[in-house]
Amino acid sequence: MQSKYSKLSLVSVFFTFFVDNLCWSVVFPIFAPYFLDKDNILFAPEISEATRTTILGFFLMAFSLGQFLGAPILGEYADRHGRKKALLVSVIFTLIGLGVTAWSMKFQMLTLLFIGRLITGIFAANMSICLACVTDLSPDEKTKVKYFGYFSVLAGLSFVLGAFLGGKLSDPTVNSWFSPDFPLWLAACLTFLNFLFICFGFKETAIVDFPKKFAFLESFQNIKLALRTEKIKRVYAIYFLFLFSWTVLFQFTPVLMVDKFEFTSSDIGNLALYMGLCWAFGSSYLNKFLMRSFLPLQILECALLIFTIMCCIIAFPNQLALVLLILGFCVLMGGLAWPLCTGMISNMAPRQIQGKILGMSQSVQSLAMTIAPVIGGMASQATTSFPFLIGGAASLLAGTIYLTLKER
Repeated sequence: MQSKYSKLSLVSVFFTFFVDNLCWSVVFPIFAPYFLDKDNILFAPEISEATRTTILGFFLMAFSLGQFLGAPILGEYADRHGRKKALLVSVIFTLIGLGVTAWSMKFQMLTLLFIGRLITGIFAANMSICLACVTDLSPDEKTKVKYFGYFSVLAGLSFVLGAFLGGKLSDPTVNSWFSPDFPLWLAACLTFLNFLFICFGFKETAIVDFPKKFAFLESFQNIKLALRTEKIKRVYAIYFLFLFSWTVLFQFTPVLMVDKFEFTSSDIGNLALYMGLCWAFGSSYLNKFLMRSFLPLQILECALLIFTIMCCIIAFPNQLALVLLILGFCVLMGGLAWPLCTGMISNMAPRQIQGKILGMSQSVQSLAMTIAPVIGGMASQATTSFPFLIGGAASLLAGTIYLTLKER
């Protein structure tokens, strides 16, 4: 039976994970309308929409780049100084990053806006700490799996709720009090509440290991380790390319909707709700249904093929209903493919190195999510459909590499 302190610690960890994901998703509907707004004095009037979209791509990269650099550093800090100190550091600096981002949006300061998102990305990369805390607090393997399931539920719930609220609370047409920076101030308030939870509700769960050597560039070392053998290299290439194409779809669908259908932040919030429901259905009910009749790798083959086709054609229809239908199929297939990809990676490794293999996966994921917005932003200079064609090509290449792996 768990003690009172263990239960409070678990609540604190789950709340941290929820708020962290909420702070990430609440900005989903905000930045595309904010950057592409012709009346926004963030840019000079003569700056073209194509140039704004390119800058938006670099801006979206800042958060993922921060996670790529920050995740191993925070994990290392947690091993050396304890989970509680690491959580407190991450939450305090996330609060600072959110405040800087909100302030710079309110006063249209582009450089400070980049800095704020980079800070938030570095210190919001605390998922590995939350997973480590739950592992420490789990009395057995069955309980740990159950707690990890709770994380999955919280991730889906926080994305849908955060993106929906971000869209509504950033749209002044809904209420005169609302503005693009308002959801970020709300996220900052929740982060401060999270800080109080950790201060007073969380009790240290780890045995501190000071002799452990600090590796500042562990993300790069993880990528290098992943490329040592041909089979692992191919599997991670599939994972990278799929995540690259998914990130392009995820980040530039709001740009497409603003450009083609004049979506507001509120509309994009509704779109995020739709995407979240499609993802949840694809990764849960549809996955379970197909697994009764087909092998996981057969499902992955079809998911990658359908995702590739839908990603390539999504930007061409001029009817909103048709675009939403294609987007729904894309997200359904993404929801199917992501757990199958991670399962394929996990199945490659012996049980005793699962943590290392999944750690490499996080580094590969962060790298894909760092590169995709930049390439997509530059590609959109030609046309809003070009990023989706690049994403479809990346998914097609992932499927091609998978077939070569299958032949082996």
